[in-house]
Order: sequence, then structure tokens, then C-alpha cells
Amino acid sequence: MQVTALAGGNVVASGLRMVGGFLTARATQPAVLGLFNGLGLVQGYAPFLLLGITNGLNRELPYYVGKGDHARVRELAAAAQAWAVLLGGLAAVALLGVAVWQLMLRQWALAAGWATNAITVFFLFYGTNYLQVTYRTRGDFARLAFVNVVQNTVLLAGVALVWWLAFYGLCLRALLGGIIQVSLLWYWRPVKVLPAWNLGHLRHLLKIGAPIFAVGMTYAYWTTLDATLVLHYLGTRGLGLYALVLMSGATLQLLPDALGQVLYPQMAEQFGRTGDVRAMVKSAVRPMAFSLLAMAPLVAVGWWLLPRVVNLLLPKYAEAIPAAQWALLTPAVACLAPVNNVYNVVRRQDLYAVATVLGMASYYGCLRWLLRGGSELVAFSQAMLVGRVIFLMASYTGLAIVLRQAKPQP
Repeated sequence: MQVTALAGGNVVASGLRMVGGFLTARATQPAVLGLFNGLGLVQGYAPFLLLGITNGLNRELPYYVGKGDHARVRELAAAAQAWAVLLGGLAAVALLGVAVWQLMLRQWALAAGWATNAITVFFLFYGTNYLQVTYRTRGDFARLAFVNVVQNTVLLAGVALVWWLAFYGLCLRALLGGIIQVSLLWYWRPVKVLPAWNLGHLRHLLKIGAPIFAVGMTYAYWTTLDATLVLHYLGTRGLGLYALVLMSGATLQLLPDALGQVLYPQMAEQFGRTGDVRAMVKSAVRPMAFSLLAMAPLVAVGWWLLPRVVNLLLPKYAEAIPAAQWALLTPAVACLAPVNNVYNVVRRQDLYAVATVLGMASYYGCLRWLLRGGSELVAFSQAMLVGRVIFLMASYTGLAIVLRQAKPQP
């Protein structure tokens, strides 16, 4: 039921995001969109500052809910909130300093872009990395889906600002979407506590979360590194064209993401009650199979539809069509990945780290091989697909090791 609520809401949000993304791309030149997205890459690297504190909360919150220790849940949430607010504030001040520096150089667009990132980076730390993490227990997923729908509705309406103000409209649109998201997440926050600095709780969350963080951020940086390499090889125009690729993949990625988002806390809660690793794995098999079956026709329709829609509505982005088509295959592979949440629950991130590094290395090696004859956008999508397949094969090998070492349950 939770998967249905979150996935259903995300389908609606996905449709809104796709329409908004297409209209935004139609309203801007690839170089302008590439500049805005290039500045936004800082938000892909900024969460490194959290050091895994909120990752620890993500694991411990449903775990202690499963144990029935709600006082512990509130204490850990208060400490994690204090950490997120502190780090988000420091990151915002640093980026605001960059914006002021650009303002002094009379680089008006860069100043506006960095000022936008100064505000939205705080939303990233407090909203995405703290508030959204607390939406991890039963009954929270419908509200989280509603937040996604409202936020993407605002972003769709914000396309009018992009048509009117170009680059500055992109900045205002991002600010409005962030404000709406954080406001709703705060209003419906499941754990209503004030920030409370507690070194003991922070040390506990660091101990639990640092390994999860190290592996999770490595995986997250994979996408950020991909965009960075596009910027390096193809410039701001290439990164602007790549927005179509990211949008296409992200649209279908919502299904496996929703599944993983629901399965993770359920698996942690189940493990807190029973300690049964095999039961955790078994609980993920059927939902993954259904998501893969649902994904297959979506990929086929998307592959057929993309060139027709892009040539009609976004002729400036026609060069990105082959790359966008190949990007549709990666979410299909991701449908088999949510079971990897077992690594975080049983704290075997070492095996997950090996799988991630192997996947990233395969991606980079394949990319360099594909680019040997010249820089083409489709090479990045193809290399990502190869890397994700290698990652999945390696992670399933590690999963077999975890199951073999698990204690049999009576």
C-alpha cells in the first residue's frame, strides 16, 4: 500500500516534472540551461559535509520504531536536526560569499546563480537530508508523495518565470520549488522536535551512518561525476543538452526510487523485530519483479516517443535524442537494486562499497573507450548503463555472501 501511495504520487509528480522540464528546455538555450545546471553541481558535492549523521538517522529511526523505543527516536532526530541546520547554514554562508564576490566583479548572472544555490543548499541540508529522512515510518508515504506533487506543480507554473526572465527565471523557479517543498515537509514532519545538540547521540549516528554515508555518497557522486565529465568534455552547451537525458532517465527512475524508499525502512523495522536477514531479502523479491515488469513497456514506449516529441517540441535538443533513449534503460536495471538496502540494515557496507567502485570503474573505462573517436553525448548514457549492470552483478555477489554468513533463524 505504501509503495502504491508513493509510486502513484510520484507518477503524477513525474508527469508534472516532465512537462515542466520540456517547457523549461523550450524556453532556454542549451548554453543558458547548462550554465545554471553547472553552478548547481555544487549541490551534488555539498552533502559530503554531513559526514553520515543523517544517514545514521535514516537507518536508526525505523530500527528503533521497530523496537518500540520512541523516546530514542526523538532524541536522535533532535541531534541530527541540529547538525543539519548547522552545516546547511555554514554552506549557505560560504556560497553567499561567492555570490557577493561575483557581484563585486559585476557578473550579474553568476551572482544570481550562486545566491540561488546559497539558499537552496540550505533547503538541501535541512529539507532533503533531514526532514525527508524522518518520513520513513508507516503512514508517512502518502504525505511525502503529496509534497512531491505540489512541489512539481509549482515548478511547472514557474516555467512562466523562465520564459520571462531566462536565466534569472531559472533561479526564481528553483527558489519557489525549494520553499514549497521545505514548508510542506516541515508542516507535516512526523517527528516534531526542536534541534538539540548532543555529542553522544551525534557520535552514535556517526558510527552507524559514516559507513553508509561513505558508500552512499560514492554512489551519489557517480551521477554528479557523470554530469561533471559532460561539462568537461562538451562544455556548458553539452551539459544543457544533457538535461534532456537526465530528465528522461529521472522520469522512469521514480519507480525504483519509490520502491527503495519504501522498502528500506520496512526492512530496517523488520530486522529490528526479528533479526532475520533471509526474510528481509525475500520481502524485496516480489516488489522488484513487479516493478521490472511495469518498467518494460514504459521503456519501449519512451524509446519510440522521444524522437517524435523532441523533434516536435524541442528541436534545439534533437542532438540529445540517442543519449536520452539509452538513458531509459538504466532505470530498468535499477528495478533490481532496492534489495541492496540489506547492506545498510545489516551494516555490511564494505561489500556494497566494492560493488560501487567496480561499477564506477567500469563506467569510466567504458566512457573513455567510447570517447576515443570523439566526444558524443550518447557515450555517457551507454557507459552509465554498462557501469550500472556491472554494479548490480557485483552487489548480488556480495548479497550471496551476506546470506551465507547470516545466522539461521529458529
